[in-house]
Amino acid sequence: MNTRETVKRLLEGRAKAGPDLRTHLSDLDGSTLPDKMRRSYLWIVNNAILCPTYDISFGNRRSFKNSAGDTIELTDSMSFSSFILLPMLTLFTCRRALLVGGPGRGKTSSAVLMALLSGMPLDAVRRSIQRGHPQLTIADLLGVPLPSDMMKAEKLSDIEVAWRGWITERVKIIDEYNRIPTKTQSALLSLMAEGYAEMFDQYVYAGRSSWFLTANDDAGGGTFQVIEALKDRIDIVIRAVPFNTGFLETLLERIEKDRSPEEQVPSDIVFTPDELATIHAEILDVKIPADVLGRLSTFLGSLDFCRMASTVFELKNKDTLRLSGHTVSGVCDERCPLDKNVHLCSQTENGVSVRVYQTVLHFAKALAYFRGLFEVSIDDVAQILPWVLHDKLVPNPRSPFFLGKGKDVLLYDRVAWIREMFSSAMSRHASHEPIRKKVQELAGDLNRGLEGLDLKTVENRMAKTASLLDSLLTKNELSGSVYEEIILLKSIHSRYQNYAQWLRQKSS
Repeated sequence: MNTRETVKRLLEGRAKAGPDLRTHLSDLDGSTLPDKMRRSYLWIVNNAILCPTYDISFGNRRSFKNSAGDTIELTDSMSFSSFILLPMLTLFTCRRALLVGGPGRGKTSSAVLMALLSGMPLDAVRRSIQRGHPQLTIADLLGVPLPSDMMKAEKLSDIEVAWRGWITERVKIIDEYNRIPTKTQSALLSLMAEGYAEMFDQYVYAGRSSWFLTANDDAGGGTFQVIEALKDRIDIVIRAVPFNTGFLETLLERIEKDRSPEEQVPSDIVFTPDELATIHAEILDVKIPADVLGRLSTFLGSLDFCRMASTVFELKNKDTLRLSGHTVSGVCDERCPLDKNVHLCSQTENGVSVRVYQTVLHFAKALAYFRGLFEVSIDDVAQILPWVLHDKLVPNPRSPFFLGKGKDVLLYDRVAWIREMFSSAMSRHASHEPIRKKVQELAGDLNRGLEGLDLKTVENRMAKTASLLDSLLTKNELSGSVYEEIILLKSIHSRYQNYAQWLRQKSS
């Protein structure tokens, strides 16, 4: 076999649709729902989306580096393309994804394929796509009241609204959402956030669904600035990748056959409503070990901390700065004794919300499930974090960390930056783990309940909690992780204090 034929076979892969439109994967076939998910992924990556970028990887890594320091890694386990895998995970978790990238990079095509996997007919998918443009009104987006009712109605409830059909679809696609006028964005926000739309006292419910929004960039390059509340409702950002010329022959074949991949989706990789419901439930059942939760808390808990934000201990966070109109870059200086090249708090202008924590956990469960695992590993979390946090974290460009040699490039690529931060946090996790275990033991005692405890036991636990809090504050550097543990210890002590007070009043 010559070199050209070898390359062609490697690019084609093993997932091919036969004349019967069934996907044949030889030894990769399987009967479980995760098997079917992987078959769907492999068909898309080998037949639909021409994407050679495998940037979600697992297993041991082998690095290759040139003299200029450019590095590429190979792994000894399966790798996946984020541009294909992450939309699939969004489909199965009923979350909201933003696909960003230049025109013609396959963003809308990827979203359409997800709708086809959910069982929607191609014609219905194409009709349901909402395309953003400067003249898009709320009526265009949601529907209009029936004119006859408007004439005859004596009260608002008499008016029936003709709602747009896309609202109740399992997959919702909003193309170029940053070209939608601000007022119409607010209506879209209500539908995404609350799950229903209201007009003339009439309501329509979106139901459990997956959202796919597209934009040519995520830096405000659309016709309208996207309102912050709408951006905050987006769970994950998926970046399109440039076309690789190694697929040019495949592209030519598509032109000559005059058929798009969307018209050739095999029936055996399409999911029924019952299968989608089962997958959603089984993803939620995937377990997350305590060690993985601990490592995640070490990372995310370090982001919101700022020693310089307040003299009140509980208010040493970046929300305090934001509410006062100040920034981390304005207060993070030599007055703070922490090493800015080590501690993550100096690198970001903000922390993350509870919604982000939930999204990370949900997508990590989905990734583990897709891989056929029964519990989440730290690798699942590491691979998901950059895409969930992509638009959530704002870097502090004045941080000394970014002034280091070769670090300024991380300001351009948020995926690489977040991966670097997570790796740094994990290198420090081992030294913090003994502290976390002590705090979690006390938290575990409290979580088992207060009912039946006598006053002496409660007072002993309060003393133990106060002693550990004092030790952490006086014998450890006040980093973001230590701060999180101290705040938790104070809450434990306060709950015991309240219960002790109730016991004293009860006995008097």
